[in-house]
Order: sequence, then structure tokens, then C-alpha cells
Amino acid sequence: MSDITHIGRTIDPRLASNRVALLLPMGAGLLLFGLGDLRRAMAGGLATFAAWAIARELDPDRPRSATLAATLAVCAALAVGTPAPAPLFIALVTLRILVRTTGLPPKATDLAVVSAAAVAAADTPWGWAAGILLAFAIVRDAALPGDPPAAAAIWGAVTAVGVTVRVALSDELGLWEYPDLTALVVLVTGIVGAAIVVRPVPVLSLGDYTLVPLEPRRLREGAVFGILTAVVVVLVAGHAGVVAVAPLLLAFAAVAVGRVLDDG
Repeated sequence: MSDITHIGRTIDPRLASNRVALLLPMGAGLLLFGLGDLRRAMAGGLATFAAWAIARELDPDRPRSATLAATLAVCAALAVGTPAPAPLFIALVTLRILVRTTGLPPKATDLAVVSAAAVAAADTPWGWAAGILLAFAIVRDAALPGDPPAAAAIWGAVTAVGVTVRVALSDELGLWEYPDLTALVVLVTGIVGAAIVVRPVPVLSLGDYTLVPLEPRRLREGAVFGILTAVVVVLVAGHAGVVAVAPLLLAFAAVAVGRVLDDG
């Protein structure tokens, strides 16, 4: 797979944690389909998988954090509303680029694909917010330990301009609404979790393709960009933004729980 992409990771159903990544989203989709419609079911299923994958990037040593994150994503879909998969997957790519769980810098083709995807998804405020943080992450990646990606500054600039033009043309900024009580609980829970997750910790996991230990500084940088993505989404979109990225916020809470349990 490394011949095709340096940021893609495989799902091996022989591993228990990977089976969770397949079964929980399907279960979430079926549950939400029973309570709503097909669009809600698909969005909920995709968001559940994204939450699992985000937690794996934030906490590569503890698969249980990903399981909890996926479970909380289903709860969020029921409690605060249907999330938006696009910004969640853009945040996932942002984390993967910075943490480098594969061990390799992104290929030029990787950056071209993720830039195009971010621009396509930037027709909403939360899509723009996730895309602009991805643009900064592409540039930031070159300054962190490890081989720098090719033309990072160029791809970062292309992504930033592209997502900004896209959201401006979409005219979908709308009115900013204050988060309701449930959304506020999700927001505060995610921020408190992030305060725990951004603390540097030793990492035992190895890069998928290099089998070299992951860099703790990169892990921390990914966590910082992850929570910044959620915060910027909320700043530009208010209540709707919390709903859109609730699984991202709760992934931080899930990882924080894992860390606290281990420390205790």
C-alpha cells in the first residue's frame, strides 16, 4: 500500500480493534436508520468510523480509546444531532499527516488528493474550518521531526486559498447560533479532554511502514491541531458546528479517559 499512498492505513479484520471499526459504524447506521432516514444513517455510520480512527491517531497505544470514541459518537448523534462526516475525515487526515502513524511523509499525490477533497467539502463553515487547519498542518508538517514532504508550502497555500474561495462562493455562512445545553456539555467535555490529551507522553507504537517508534512531539502536535479544528468550527458555526464535529470533541474525551485510567 505504501507504493500508492503514505497516509492510507489498512483495516485488518483479524484484529479485534479493527473489527470494532467495522461493526460499530454498521450498528450505528442501522440504529439511526431505524430512528430517522438513510442520510442520517449514513452520516452517523461514517462519523462513528471517523471517531474511531481519530482516537487511534490521538492514542495509538490504546485501542480501547477508539472503541469508546466510536461509542460516544453514536451517543452524540442521538443526543445533539447528525454529525458532518466531511470535516471529521479532514480532521483525521490532518492528524495522520502530523502524527505520521504510517511513519512516512505524505506523497505529492496524497497532498493533491486531500487538498481537492478539502476544497470540495468547504461549502459549509465547518468544512472551511477543517480545511484551513489542514492547510496549516501541511505546512507545519515540514518543521517537525522526520523527512519533510515535497512542496509542503505550495500545497498548504493551494488548500488554504481553495477552501476559502469555495466557502465564499457557497454563501452558506448563515447565522451564528449559541450552542444549546447539550451541545455545550459536548464542547466542554471535548476541551477538558483535550487539555489532558495534549500533554506529552511516551509512545510505544511503531510506524506502519517503517516500524520506527512514533515521535511524541508529532503526537502532541496532532492533538493540538485536532482540538484547534473543533474550536475554529465552533467559533465560525456555533451550535451547528458543535453538532458537525461532536465525534471529534468526544474522541478527545475518550482518549483522556484512557490516559486517566492508566495514570490511576
